[in-house]
Amino acid sequence: MRKLLGLVIMASMLLTGCGSLQGTVSEMTEASFILEVESDDSRQDPFQEIFMTDHTEFIGAVSSFEELKVGDHVKVAPFDTTPDIPYFLASRVTVE
Repeated sequence: MRKLLGLVIMASMLLTGCGSLQGTVSEMTEASFILEVESDDSRQDPFQEIFMTDHTEFIGAVSSFEELKVGDHVKVAPFDTTPDIPYFLASRVTVE
């Protein structure tokens, strides 16, 4: 399973950029954070759990996941994954 996930991530790195989310970090866990999403779309879930990979890039006010904190305003670009991966994998996290 880890090899498959790794292959999907590597193959999708070139397709990054569609479907980004913007909002405020509302909760931190060991391997993810909860984003309170800013959206006018009523179909958009107001909270989204964002997972990191070894290839997640941090830009702006922080340079790593460990520096990210509750209250940070971020824009998150996802890896373009298949429907087999039901969670949001961050390719790039831009912290304002």
